[in-house]
Amino acid sequence: MAQELERLEDAIAEGKDRWGKIASMQCKMIRRLEMADPLARIQDQNDGLVDDALHMVGENAQRGRRT
Repeated sequence: MAQELERLEDAIAEGKDRWGKIASMQCKMIRRLEMADPLARIQDQNDGLVDDALHMVGENAQRGRRT
């Protein structure tokens, strides 16, 4: 009986450890997903700034001016 109780206690402890690891992984994944949206918006803004700069350089080159 004592061995069975010890085995059950070990199984419960192992289950708690597994649930803890799963909860930790879930929190990390949520954080990554939350960061993905702002990073995409920042990348879009950066792309727009580069496009604007290239457009301005092209216009200035057509006018014969250097930037």
